[in-house]
Amino acid sequence: MKKKKIEILKDYLKNDDIIFLCHHNADPDAVGAAIGLKQLANSFSKKKSKEKNLKISADSVSKLSRSILKELNEKIEIIEYPKLPKTVFLVDTSSINQVTVNSEELTNSDVILIDHHKKTDLINFCKFYIVDENSTSTCEIVANLFREMKIYPPKNIRIGLLCGILYDTKHLKIAKESTFNIISWLMKDVSFQKVLYLLSQESDPSKRIAHLKACSRMELMELDSYTIAISHASSHEASCAKTIVSIGADIAFVVAARKRDREIRISVRSRKAISKKIHMGALMEKVAKILDGQGGGHAEAAGLNAPWNKEKTKEEAVDSVLSVCIKSLEEELSGVENV
Repeated sequence: MKKKKIEILKDYLKNDDIIFLCHHNADPDAVGAAIGLKQLANSFSKKKSKEKNLKISADSVSKLSRSILKELNEKIEIIEYPKLPKTVFLVDTSSINQVTVNSEELTNSDVILIDHHKKTDLINFCKFYIVDENSTSTCEIVANLFREMKIYPPKNIRIGLLCGILYDTKHLKIAKESTFNIISWLMKDVSFQKVLYLLSQESDPSKRIAHLKACSRMELMELDSYTIAISHASSHEASCAKTIVSIGADIAFVVAARKRDREIRISVRSRKAISKKIHMGALMEKVAKILDGQGGGHAEAAGLNAPWNKEKTKEEAVDSVLSVCIKSLEEELSGVENV
């Protein structure tokens, strides 16, 4: 990374009042990256005698992340619409709709984005950003920031970063040479078995039930010889889509309509071979614009949030957004050779 970018980031980390915002249902990559950035901020101070006010916040945290945080003796503030200081870090977030904040407050803050998803319109909110789609996780980016700043993180922070890296690389299945390089740097006095143990907890029963229901509601169609699955769920839409692809679909769209928030969430997953032809993050960004929402993500895994049209029932809203997804996918598939 260019030295100038590191120096700019340091200047923001030196501020005494910072909040690190994670996305909804913060996963181990978001959590690990946030505690890493908080540790970096603690390493810098404009006034050594003054105690810094550093907070990590999310509107919700996954069960797995909560368990990891407890093991690492780290805490995240669970709150909607937190009070925003002058310096706000968005961590592992590709869409403004993934964080529950006051948009007007956010525009009055210096927003810094640290992420590894495909760039979206979110960067227009930011005073500064480090977005590296070639990194397998946001934790990998943060670990490299430590290394470039010549700061070796404490053991619990390194374990958090390793958990995030392993989680987002599917236990190293999609790791790159650079990933193994940074893992080696983080591993001093760390038991790899412990990291695996922290990530190997049994799936939440509610998640398994959501998977079964999503599969039972699934509809299949063929587009250019691809098997496309569509479904809906009350929760866990991302893991539902992942499960549907794992049992045979080429691409899976799962919609969750949240009545309380009057919001629609869509998650899409695809086989790796297909993602080389069609980038799911770019597809969700396109669909989000049609639905007046925010979307983005990776080549194989992406999602969006959009407002729920109050004039439509849940069934009508779900059918409507799935129709937009399929139409947009058809447009992307036109002219694309079969995988």
